[in-house]
Amino acid sequence: MEVTVNRRKWGIISLTGTVGFFFAIAPVLDPYIVIEIGSGFTLKINDIIMLFLTMLCFSKSYRFERKTGFLCIWLLGLGLIGIFGNLVSNTDMANSFKNLIVWLIYAFCLTYLWKTPCRDKFFQWMEIIAIVASMLVILQFVSGYVGIAMWDGKIPGLALGKYDGWAGYIDINTGDIRPNGIFQEASYLGIYVSVAYVQAFKEEKIKRMLLYAIAMLMTTSVVAIIILITTTVLILIMKNRIDLSSKMTRRILFLIGVFIVGLVVVSNTNEAVADSIAYIMRRFTNFNSDLNGARMSSTKYRIVGHVELFSRYSILQKMVGVGIAQYGNLFNVKSYGNVWVTTLLNCGILGVGYLITCVLNLVKRIRRENIAFFVIFVLVLSSDWQWFSWYFFMLISACILSSNDKSERVAEN
Repeated sequence: MEVTVNRRKWGIISLTGTVGFFFAIAPVLDPYIVIEIGSGFTLKINDIIMLFLTMLCFSKSYRFERKTGFLCIWLLGLGLIGIFGNLVSNTDMANSFKNLIVWLIYAFCLTYLWKTPCRDKFFQWMEIIAIVASMLVILQFVSGYVGIAMWDGKIPGLALGKYDGWAGYIDINTGDIRPNGIFQEASYLGIYVSVAYVQAFKEEKIKRMLLYAIAMLMTTSVVAIIILITTTVLILIMKNRIDLSSKMTRRILFLIGVFIVGLVVVSNTNEAVADSIAYIMRRFTNFNSDLNGARMSSTKYRIVGHVELFSRYSILQKMVGVGIAQYGNLFNVKSYGNVWVTTLLNCGILGVGYLITCVLNLVKRIRRENIAFFVIFVLVLSSDWQWFSWYFFMLISACILSSNDKSERVAEN
């Protein structure tokens, strides 16, 4: 009986447990490849796992459900608008179709994977990964300031894609200590751990919350810190809707006060903490100058990208864009920016309006206690090009995955 209980809890050999584990581990494996041919074909480790699990899920149920197939609908609308953009601007329609087809393959696979009621397993594995990553962040932070060599988080023996770098925990340009755990860069760890932080908050696991919060702060990632502050405030505001106990609310407010006072005291006595705080403050105080400066900084890329190109569009181009994945080639610039800016430049005003409508419709699928995950999703879309990446899929999974708890599934339906 004990074996049965453990097997149900962890789902080690079940399809449900395996899919839940895959959703949790996929962001960690995201940059690693199996084979890469030129610049046109890359097969990633996640691709193989995804296709295999999709076949297993598809064999159990062939039915396409709109409830989990919404990404296909998103792409069909954007694809149609993008085609008009290609025709208006006479851009490379073949390249646009290639991107669209790849995205549709992912959307089709996710349609069947998301049908698996693996929410419990997903969060069980995510918390294990987040705990390991957060502990490594602390070790990297201490080692970086002490000057001891430490593992940079890259999995030995696995190859990165041609366009995937590994930042490590020491910024090679400035020498700043920016722990990345087992992720490519500090901000990616912040995005991942923020989901575990919200889940721990909801479950009133205060020790885990503190570990995750410390890790997010140690990354000195502006994105991570904004998400940490926003989700904390949001959950406290929504405490009645998510059944957060009054005792937990008082403890959190007390800890926030103690933390702020302690941070001030420690920063005056510890150089490592003082340097990290100074770095964070510089990132925030230089925010406006980074956005308005001539240099294309990381902050400027993520927030506004090449939005200035939009003023050079014709009226028709402003409406439908220049085609999916085309503005970079058309203007010979690096096509990087957040999802909204990139969509505006590729698919115009109609594309952005359509995508906003799709994202807002997603709210209807989300239980009220999971709204904080949706807020993280929107913040990430607004601060980085996380489109059809495994961080994108992971955040949606946190929003919509159903539980294998029968009573909860009835409530969802």
